[in-house]
Amino acid sequence: MEQIFGWMKEKKWLCSLLFTFILCGVFASLYLVEVTAEEAYVCPKTETIEVTPTKNEEIVVDIKGAVANPGVYHVTEGQIVNDVINLAGGLQAEADTSNLNLSKKVTDEMVITVYTKEEVKDQEKQDAIVESDKQEEEKTDETSGLVNLNTATLEELETLPGIGESKAKSIIEYRKNCGKFTKKEDLLNIKGIGDSVFAKLKDYITV
Repeated sequence: MEQIFGWMKEKKWLCSLLFTFILCGVFASLYLVEVTAEEAYVCPKTETIEVTPTKNEEIVVDIKGAVANPGVYHVTEGQIVNDVINLAGGLQAEADTSNLNLSKKVTDEMVITVYTKEEVKDQEKQDAIVESDKQEEEKTDETSGLVNLNTATLEELETLPGIGESKAKSIIEYRKNCGKFTKKEDLLNIKGIGDSVFAKLKDYITV
């Protein structure tokens, strides 16, 4: 032990150098640990986004019928039918808004028609006549035993000669996408229904 201390006294400069290296190594290790800890994750930066409120665009609406001043009005997007009626001076005494949605938002180039009470009554009568004719037509089809191509269900269509489930579905898709059958021969527009099939079922159908 005495020899070691003696050697250290003789080699002071070497011992000082070694001590310095050891001390630097310790500090370097501590620094690397700290840096590594800091780089283990990155906190997200919070950015403040300034939102500029958009101005409501101006749109044009045409109002007709039983209002004080019918015409074309410039309004802002988001306004409703009732707002336009007020811009037009309000309703006339004979006006009837029962068929209008006063809270509906208006759109560009929209046409609003305010009918009179008499016009609304006439329209209701007309609708009733149309509905009555439709019901009468359906009753006629039921009593005659004919299958109406425009109202028949899938099961009713499948009762027709030469018409299975696939063709019945095609008939229903046709009237959905192409509109009502206007004549029996329209069935020939459906793939799989040719002249021979049509000849078998034409006496069992109506439109």
